[in-house]
Amino acid sequence: MPAPRKRKPDSNEKPSSDNTETVDEKSPTRKQDKKTVTDQKTHPGFCRRCLSFGKYVLLLLIVPPFLNYASLQREAQQLLPSGGELYDIGWSQKLFMMCHGKGPPTVILDSPTGMSSDVWALIWPKISQHAKVCVYDRAGIGFSERPHKNSSESYGEMVDKRWQPFTAEKMADDLFHLFTVSSQQEKPFILVGAELGALVAQFYTNIYESHVFGLVLINPLTEEIFDQDQGVWTQYWFGQLVPTFQSFQLGAALGLTRLALLFGLIKQPLAMVAVAPDVHNRQKYLMCNPRHLSSVVDEHHFINETFSQMRTMRTLRSLPSNISVTLVTGNYYDEQMPSSLNKAWAKSERSLISKYLPGSQHIVINGADHHMLYKKPLAVTEPIIKMIKLWKQKNKYSKKS
Repeated sequence: MPAPRKRKPDSNEKPSSDNTETVDEKSPTRKQDKKTVTDQKTHPGFCRRCLSFGKYVLLLLIVPPFLNYASLQREAQQLLPSGGELYDIGWSQKLFMMCHGKGPPTVILDSPTGMSSDVWALIWPKISQHAKVCVYDRAGIGFSERPHKNSSESYGEMVDKRWQPFTAEKMADDLFHLFTVSSQQEKPFILVGAELGALVAQFYTNIYESHVFGLVLINPLTEEIFDQDQGVWTQYWFGQLVPTFQSFQLGAALGLTRLALLFGLIKQPLAMVAVAPDVHNRQKYLMCNPRHLSSVVDEHHFINETFSQMRTMRTLRSLPSNISVTLVTGNYYDEQMPSSLNKAWAKSERSLISKYLPGSQHIVINGADHHMLYKKPLAVTEPIIKMIKLWKQKNKYSKKS
């Protein structure tokens, strides 16, 4: 049988090895191999970039809060107002108070909602020339400590049931312990309160009538404000004010507020007011202090509880008729606010006068709003000094008789 002929290679064919397979350059397998090689080359660089980016994010999350905390510890000692002290009111809680001048009487200045005693910086020096004047920070505000949760069990139960923190009832109780127990200031008191401070002054007077000679209520916050004009103030209060303060609190906790202040992106309260440099520095310190801002949020958040307590108090008893009362208001609450909010605020003030303070003296400062404490301090000081002189005149007459 003849042997099979070998096939002659075609002249167009390329010789190939027995162990080598011919793969089309355009085949899917070849493309996949190239992609694998490319991924191996690019993945290490991508991972390095991710790690580098992660380091910067980690630094941004850790360094600003740490630096802010360290700065707050130093500033807390340096910026405590000269002449002021922290007084123990019991249950391991201390409140800040500063007094100047000679009494009696003793004028007590109570700040607006969420604000420290620095708002009186242009007022108390004038009053100290006529009487003893004291400013203080409510619990958690400014340099005062927040209420402690781990109080003694017996008193802790009483606090939980009767004195909700950051409400008028608790604030009036703190006022009593600070001025009559811890420091024993001379009586009678002339209570001067702005906004929430005005409400606290009324609450205190209803309980401790014998301590008080008179009230000066500046732009008083009333329990009827949320009922006016379809609740426009309710929407503004809980829809804008509270979220804004919560964002400030978060920014302070992350250390971002301090950076924003350093780069001039935001301004501290009282920034445009001609006060001492220490006051400006304290306001910056407070804007960077999460504890202070947490208490600012709480004073606003629990306002309905405060209003409920005030309604109950007015039901039980009215303000004593022997207390001299002066109301000081502007033409509007805030000239930058919508007219609907200003109108509702004015209605609530008129309702307060007609229902609960019919015999009070009402003074309107033209061109003023709730910034009058530091924009028109002389106009605010005048009715306070008049009440001091009224007490001195009555006291002099009573001594003669």
